[in-house]
Amino acid sequence: MPPHLISAIIPAYNAEKYLAQAIESVLQQTYRPVEIVIVDDGSTDSTAAVARSYPPVRYVYQPNQGPPVARNTGLAHSTGGLIAFLDADDYWPQHKLTEQSDYLAAHLELGCAVGRWQNFLERGTKKPDWIPESMLREDAIILGLQASLIHRWVFDRAGRFDVRYRISDDLEWFVRVREAGIPIGFQRSIMVYRRIHDANISQDQRAVAGATLRILKQYLDRKRGKTSEAFPGAQV
Repeated sequence: MPPHLISAIIPAYNAEKYLAQAIESVLQQTYRPVEIVIVDDGSTDSTAAVARSYPPVRYVYQPNQGPPVARNTGLAHSTGGLIAFLDADDYWPQHKLTEQSDYLAAHLELGCAVGRWQNFLERGTKKPDWIPESMLREDAIILGLQASLIHRWVFDRAGRFDVRYRISDDLEWFVRVREAGIPIGFQRSIMVYRRIHDANISQDQRAVAGATLRILKQYLDRKRGKTSEAFPGAQV
């Protein structure tokens, strides 16, 4: 497991429209070496054909089980000492992996680095009510995976993604990272361009709010000693 190899993991479900741009944003990174692992989460469109049209890509298929299972599958099929996740409808700036790997190399105490997000509206998409205008004009720090670079050992200490959360599984995972006492570094640069379109999972804001409340309750239960599991549900 070469520590300098970065594994770029892209979960994809019916992503034929956007997947090529996501893959190309990884291939255009100034950092080397990078392996690309695409986990096809039971797509019924041409996602597989798009993924397989890029020879460097490692393509893995699984029946539809949701983002946390797909991310765990990607971890299981990757070999890098550093892990980066990218959603199939988003893309990275060219400097992302170089800047974040340099940052982690200069701050050996950190388990992961988190950069800024820039949201943008897909052409022809009306701005949804749940996203304020300011989030389209300005970049922001969001505790999310797509703008992060993570040491593989962090998953050994904090666990993998909780498969009970098809929404907000990244937030739940970051809560456990902080509970485990793993330092996180924050950077000022934009590390991901996030596409807002009609099929975003986050369009269902009631489900997002419900998942957030469940995550908070689980965290408080652990703090109060109401569960014997340190990090429940973190299995592959």
